[in-house]
Amino acid sequence: MATSTWPTWLGDNLQPDSASHWRAEASESEVNFVPLRSLPKILVIVSRKASSYDTALKTLLGVYSRELPQTQWLVKKLPSSPVGLTAMLIEAEEQVDLVYTVGSKATVAVHNIYQGGLLPVVSVNAKDPVQLGLIENYQGSGNNFAFTSLNLPADVNLSFMKRFKPSLEQIGILYAKSNKSAYLTQYLPMKQLAEEAGLTVVPIVVDESEPSQRLNAAMQLSMAHLKKADPKLDNTLLWLTGSSSLLARVAEINRYSERLPLISAVPDVVRSSSDSALMSFGVSFVNNAHQAALYGLRILKAETMAGELPVGIIAPPDIAISFQQAKRIDQQIPFVLMEMASDVYGIDGKIIRSEGKPVRENQ
Repeated sequence: MATSTWPTWLGDNLQPDSASHWRAEASESEVNFVPLRSLPKILVIVSRKASSYDTALKTLLGVYSRELPQTQWLVKKLPSSPVGLTAMLIEAEEQVDLVYTVGSKATVAVHNIYQGGLLPVVSVNAKDPVQLGLIENYQGSGNNFAFTSLNLPADVNLSFMKRFKPSLEQIGILYAKSNKSAYLTQYLPMKQLAEEAGLTVVPIVVDESEPSQRLNAAMQLSMAHLKKADPKLDNTLLWLTGSSSLLARVAEINRYSERLPLISAVPDVVRSSSDSALMSFGVSFVNNAHQAALYGLRILKAETMAGELPVGIIAPPDIAISFQQAKRIDQQIPFVLMEMASDVYGIDGKIIRSEGKPVRENQ
């Protein structure tokens, strides 16, 4: 049917130009106006394999399947070079309507070369963009980027730590040396704030390429240091940053930490199994991705521009508690935190509250 012939019975000024939303399939008897992009299409850029990234993408797909089910998805691995990434994004400008960057590494890499680009970009499963130096404030980027954040402000985290342990005197902070975003956006802000409050901060830096900084060696050295100031460890806690490589090693961390309470910046590592943190104050991967999905939907529906959206920070934070871990280390949980918790696991590991609602057996 398609032909370059434009019917004589229709005005020539209706022929789409190069900037038009439409292309025309014309014959002498009819003209079929076809949208250039009949379905919204999204590019997702992932830097590497990680369970947290799987959770984020699964959540995005779930939200869109309900809200905009005709959306098409194209998932690609972050290229190893800026040249390759630039080529990917230029090609995407002809194919997709929106880009999601999954993880801090992908977000920083895309922002470095594509701020001001044609496509809107939304970050998911990435840390605080202000502390990463990507934007100046939380009101919005002013360009083609919309950001969400996995971080809680350091003062919020510290206030919850003090609610949990009013006698707190020192904090051991675990982070992977290779995870620059955890160092910049979690370790450094917490160190500064805690020391200003008169607390001692002991960095526990893990680097598996260095024998002296492997997890077992780093934990043993740091535990000895913590015990010098607090022999019974009554006024000390461990804080696990969002270093992906360490989030998968909670069982090992618990083994080395003796009876120290392990507080995680990521609620997803408080769970029903024995390899769980005691507690978390933070932003879950699911809730962060849900917010990123809503941002993307608003952009695709032309309700807002990406740069007008404020940095997405979950408030109030997600709080998760494992009473199985509390029993293991003989730790009391303040009632006020129990009341505020969205997810609670009992002493047998079974979940008894999920997303703020009681969970009943056989329900």
